[in-house]
Amino acid sequence: MTPDALQAGREALQQGRFQEAIQLLEAYLAQSRQRGEAGASDSQALEAQMNLVRAYHQLGETEKARALCLELLQHPDPQVRGWAQKILPRLPQTVEKPAASPPSPEPAPEAQPLSSRQRAGQLGLKIPLPERAGPLRWAKWGSLGVGILFLWWLSFVLVGAHLDFGRLSFPRQLWFLQGLLPWLRNGLRWLVAGSLAVNFGVGLLFFAPWLMDHLHRRLHKLRWATLGEIERHSPETARLLQRLCAQKQLKLPRLGVIPEGGPLAFVYGTLPDGGRIVVTQALLQQLAPDEIAAVYAQALGRILNGDILILTLLGSPVQLVYLALEQVSQLANKRRDLIGHVAPLLYLIYTVLSYPLFFLCRLGTYHADHFAVEATGNPNGLMAALLKAAAGLQEAHKNDRRPSSLLHCTRLFSFLDFKTTAAASAASRLRDPAQAGQVFLWDQLNPWARWMQVNSSHPLLGHRFQVLAGYAQRLRLLPELSLGSGPKLDGARLQSRFWLDLAIYAAEVSGMVIGWLLGLILYLALPDRLDPKVIAATAVVGYGLGLGSKAVLMYRGSLSPQPTDVLHLLADPEADPCRSQPVELEGELVGLGQAGYQLGAELKLQDATGLMPLRFTSPLGPVGNVFFGLKRLRALMGQRVKVVGWFRRGNTAWVDLAYVQAGSQQLHSRPRLWLALFGLGVVLFGVWGAFSFPNLRFYLRR
Repeated sequence: MTPDALQAGREALQQGRFQEAIQLLEAYLAQSRQRGEAGASDSQALEAQMNLVRAYHQLGETEKARALCLELLQHPDPQVRGWAQKILPRLPQTVEKPAASPPSPEPAPEAQPLSSRQRAGQLGLKIPLPERAGPLRWAKWGSLGVGILFLWWLSFVLVGAHLDFGRLSFPRQLWFLQGLLPWLRNGLRWLVAGSLAVNFGVGLLFFAPWLMDHLHRRLHKLRWATLGEIERHSPETARLLQRLCAQKQLKLPRLGVIPEGGPLAFVYGTLPDGGRIVVTQALLQQLAPDEIAAVYAQALGRILNGDILILTLLGSPVQLVYLALEQVSQLANKRRDLIGHVAPLLYLIYTVLSYPLFFLCRLGTYHADHFAVEATGNPNGLMAALLKAAAGLQEAHKNDRRPSSLLHCTRLFSFLDFKTTAAASAASRLRDPAQAGQVFLWDQLNPWARWMQVNSSHPLLGHRFQVLAGYAQRLRLLPELSLGSGPKLDGARLQSRFWLDLAIYAAEVSGMVIGWLLGLILYLALPDRLDPKVIAATAVVGYGLGLGSKAVLMYRGSLSPQPTDVLHLLADPEADPCRSQPVELEGELVGLGQAGYQLGAELKLQDATGLMPLRFTSPLGPVGNVFFGLKRLRALMGQRVKVVGWFRRGNTAWVDLAYVQAGSQQLHSRPRLWLALFGLGVVLFGVWGAFSFPNLRFYLRR
């Protein structure tokens, strides 16, 4: 036997030919032992043994699988022992049945033990899309239409509206058409604006990929790789890309690698034959070969489905804003002056321009996941890849002194949203798949999940895992995570409570609408006494009163914290962003932005179960955050501290700090105080504005 036999056994296992895989792997191990491992490296022998455990289990020979797994428990390599400890509980001992008993029916998929990695025995099986994955065609054309209209309007505001067609007129013989001149002049302005928009759009079609190539080479040291380099990490990926590109008559995408710390993959390009699939070195190193193949299949699905083409066309100009943000923040770090405070404004513009593209990105992700499962027959591989990548990103970037430019720059083009990875980081630390699945119950069951997903560029991970688990069941596979096996929840109570909490959470908007209506009623009732501007004044006052009511309702009651950990907080399916839960956590303080780059600076606490973002409000308010509070917090970085505050949960989780304690030192945070003071300030501004408008005599006229 040669190493080719190991490759043949691996392929037979992946294709569901378990008996053939057992024969090949057993023969390979027997001959390698006879040669005293002369014909195979230790790593190859270990791989053969692990694959043999999987093949035994798939064929129902559980006792042989357990025996070989027990041998691996004695291996000197701690990683091998850890793998065996994880697999052994999934291999229960069989109990002999009486000979006279009739054969029992085949157990349902839910009752079978969880496989280490099950996949379909046949590729290309057709699986129906889930209901939540709506038609992608209308989303693409709708997003493209909105982008064109916005570009047309912007061209008119910047250029068309300033054109002068005053000399344009009709001959005297056409005097009856003189009334159409204003319409004709405006029409010409819009026509010129439309022409500029079309030319700019066509330029983007060819310029956008080059722009993003340049951006990633400059900021993230992107380099182009060959298919052979990717094949060394995952032979299945190379075969998959070649097979799918040949079937779809598509040119092989350019393959890029970035030496970034966290496992990430993203894709971009405006033409099907000009797509780019870029991964980080960490993804190639930390994911298994079949997981890497699932990630590449998902990226190729986004190219073939066309949504990434629209996102690149519309999102590449937004990257220019982020490039400016990077330059300003770097300049601020060198000069240490107020120029750094331009960065929050640019970050806000970047975020606002990205939001309209989130819907298309979420919908395209569902379709790309579906394509990847049909192409690989391996929904479990994609689930494992998402879980590992989310946990790896959390770990790699927990100590970033400011938000990673790669994560922000690729948010629309990545295969997951880095802002929703906290739960996955906690779940990855659990060995029991059932316990790990409970961490995602909030995404699946809580009414807030549907609303908070609007803030996410991708579907929440719990939703994606639920859809992928459904694909696995259709393929008669056991999912990598046991989802939906958590505690019974009162859905009616959660739904009824949700509407009240939503009203509290949006109290400032509700107050503004109520104030506007009251102002309108007052003006209509007393038109001879009140100025029309009283309507705007009452709306501002209502907004301020709403903020003040939030300060009372969202932080109600005394602060009586209960000691807990990150995992238990993330696994609570009833948590929400409105009803605060007083908590006490202990761990290491990590991750805080530098001076000069305050927006996006995220303070986090790490304990043995996961990472939890913290929000700090200085007793001196926003000014204290910039000049005092954050400087004192930086002195505590890397220390073990106790934090007390109010836990909340949206598409990500966080704790509004009450205080941070390190030894005998306490650093207090005042979120409730400053929310109330800001609301009071808005109320006073509205009252002052009501009596400072022109035509004051109308207000108090007798």
